[in-house]
Amino acid sequence: MKLKIGEIAKRSGVRPSTIRYYVGEGLLPKPEKANEKMAYYDEACIDRLRAIQDLKGKRYFPLYLIKNILRRMDEGLSLPEAETIENAVFRSGEHTVNGLLTQAAFLAATGLSEKELAQARRLGILVPFTTEGDKTLYDQEDVRAGRDGIKKISELGMKLQDLAFWVELGRKIVEKEMALRRKMVAGKSTRENIAITAELTRVGDFYRDYILRRLFQKQVEQNIQSSLKAAKKRKTGSNGKK
Repeated sequence: MKLKIGEIAKRSGVRPSTIRYYVGEGLLPKPEKANEKMAYYDEACIDRLRAIQDLKGKRYFPLYLIKNILRRMDEGLSLPEAETIENAVFRSGEHTVNGLLTQAAFLAATGLSEKELAQARRLGILVPFTTEGDKTLYDQEDVRAGRDGIKKISELGMKLQDLAFWVELGRKIVEKEMALRRKMVAGKSTRENIAITAELTRVGDFYRDYILRRLFQKQVEQNIQSSLKAAKKRKTGSNGKK
């Protein structure tokens, strides 16, 4: 059923100006124009507007995240299912608490220069969370990477290109994880696919950190033991000469 914007506004509780804004942002489908002054909206826009207001008002999701959730709903997911994927894979809940930063705010928070930021992005060792229109937006993980990673590396006298191996090897890990996910969801229903993807994301987040941390710890331990043995050997040899 096709309705005028006044009826859509009345039944959804959303002002006509806001409805038009959502259309412009791609959150609502464009209406069918009868003429220059008259347009008709699909009745389904009412439920869509209620979902937008719920996500925006109760969960404080910004519009770009709402757009992602609505796109998944268009693909057949329910609102809770679409939120599950957004939260599990993209950690949306974390970004709604502290908000997102513009480039200027990001540089102020990290102490990086525009040149350092440009180089880090070019190398792929800093990947901004998202873009909204022509704006690049950064989250708190980006801030930590810039302040506690890139800035510290520069202060230690290392070159940022020395860190590019993380990107190269990271892509290989992600390729393997995607191959594993495709294998596990093959032949599954959409809802089973969602549950598996969400769980694999949680497991992957844990295991990437766990395995790399353990490998690093064991290597450091091995290096220390090797150094102690070498020092003991040098001392023994020195005592023998005496």
